[in-house]
Amino acid sequence: MLLLPPLIPILLLVIPISSTRTPPRYTIDLDEHPSQRWNQVIKDHLDYLPGVVEESKKYIPKPLQPFVWWVASKVERFFPPDTRLELEGIATQSGLPLGEIVGLNILYDIAAFDRRHIFGLGCTSIVAQNSAGRIFHGRNLDYDMTGLLKNITVYVDFTRNGIVIYSGITFALYNGVLTGQRPGAYSVSLNARYSGAYIDNILMELYTKFKRPVSFFIRDVLESQETYTDAVATLSNTHLFSPSYIIVAGTKKNEGVVISRNRWAAANVYPLDMDSNQWFLVETNYDNWQKQGDNRRITAIQKLKELGKENFNEKSMVEVLSTIPVRNNLTVFSSVIEPKIPKVFEDFTWVWD
Repeated sequence: MLLLPPLIPILLLVIPISSTRTPPRYTIDLDEHPSQRWNQVIKDHLDYLPGVVEESKKYIPKPLQPFVWWVASKVERFFPPDTRLELEGIATQSGLPLGEIVGLNILYDIAAFDRRHIFGLGCTSIVAQNSAGRIFHGRNLDYDMTGLLKNITVYVDFTRNGIVIYSGITFALYNGVLTGQRPGAYSVSLNARYSGAYIDNILMELYTKFKRPVSFFIRDVLESQETYTDAVATLSNTHLFSPSYIIVAGTKKNEGVVISRNRWAAANVYPLDMDSNQWFLVETNYDNWQKQGDNRRITAIQKLKELGKENFNEKSMVEVLSTIPVRNNLTVFSSVIEPKIPKVFEDFTWVWD
């Protein structure tokens, strides 16, 4: 969501990690009744929730608001039973209207049209493969509601029969996932892609019967797709009602990709390729095949080249994510994920104070 001035003589300022904190960690038990799963998360964040909902309304264009509230009032029709019951449970526990909870959860999909002239841009995702074949996935989530979102950022393990099926960084009130990992298999992050008019979103919402907001879809993929290959295929080919960039990292050689999504399918799939020395991919909010002057991307690429692939590791990725303007005043949290070593995600996720 940040528009930056042209590069001034480059001074790469690194924000010290001491200015960060670890988000609280929760378990969402998928064996528990859906209406009860998020109770503790909501209870621990009650003071912050009304302000987040009020602020989020500013991101819904006024002409769309009646449509959004209508969708929200018909939630039982549109979402799968577990999703619906989770949302109803969040509304009950928070004391906020169900329509507002639903509106917040589909906010990305409503706002994912060509609106760069209104709000600007947000998020950086990086996949890098070092010379030993280890694959790292770096992620900065940038958003305008930075101060509010920092207070409700949570790390969540989703379990079944006591086993972690997948993990994600999300927000209290938000039961979707925009940054997640299936341990030992792959990781996923989403960056905004602004394309078309908002009427395109409405038409696609009608076509898909509102069943696939992108954060719910990513969570469903993490839960149902066991391998990197299956996840990439599903993320590339399933109809969505909003455009996006979906970045996926795996555990084997060249398992890293940026999927530039249209509403119907992938417009482009851009993979790692160590054989041609394409050892990293950097995505912000622009199509990789177009000329772009995004200082976040320019700086990240420069820093990756400076560090090199020989000794690149999780701490190297921290350095890239912490470099201004890759990290900026709209960055809510940062994560480094190595799907082959799941604990890296837990140990290298931090909220910026």
